[in-house]
Amino acid sequence: MDEPNRDDRPQAPTDAAALPRASARTPAGCLARGMEHHHPGWLVEHALAAGWIWAAFWVALLFVADHFALHAVIWVVLVVIAVLPSFAATVVVLSETPHSHLERPESVLSHFFGRFAGYTFAFVAWTISVVLSATIAAQLQSEGKGSENATLGIGASWLLAAVPVVVLFLWLVLTFRYAWYLSRLRGWSAHPKGTRLPDGFLEGTPRTHAVVVGLAHPGLLAVTGSLAVLLASALWVDDVTIHIV
Repeated sequence: MDEPNRDDRPQAPTDAAALPRASARTPAGCLARGMEHHHPGWLVEHALAAGWIWAAFWVALLFVADHFALHAVIWVVLVVIAVLPSFAATVVVLSETPHSHLERPESVLSHFFGRFAGYTFAFVAWTISVVLSATIAAQLQSEGKGSENATLGIGASWLLAAVPVVVLFLWLVLTFRYAWYLSRLRGWSAHPKGTRLPDGFLEGTPRTHAVVVGLAHPGLLAVTGSLAVLLASALWVDDVTIHIV
């Protein structure tokens, strides 16, 4: 009896099998393969400690910049260099991780407590906005000396000057949000054994994987990110301070 016709053509890989190879074709995967054999052994073993030392070194140079009264651009460059390793590693981790990996069952207690905290924060924010709006309106009238055009010009200049501060505040919130995501994905350990990262994350590049996961630490990101925001605020906050008489 003849055997039934069989399809000897290679079968297409399933989604689960294709995921690691698709991840390896991303820019992060290509860069990881190129850098795999260039990481020193001490960096692979102590990536987090190296990140703290790197940040501390460049922050220490800020005192040198302050002592010699260097230009503000030098300060910005030093902070960017200090933050860059942790921030770059965080971008790689979060960009390669689907949002579904952050999902987890929510308890009844956390559900209602989250709603309570949200409503409380919204009420406090609304109250503060009302008070600030009334105060700013009174200040504008005083500064404008009854002139509508002068009041409008002063208000527009305050609004434009306040944009950097608002952006910095939102960036700080985003930094802490990313740090929270990292704590849920890889935990707080310097060498996490079990993570919620995708199975194909930087597959085939274990040394680069160890360096990236070590540098993408929630504490390191929160500290260096906060430092960057505080420095930027120190450079610009005097220009947007409103003195209430």
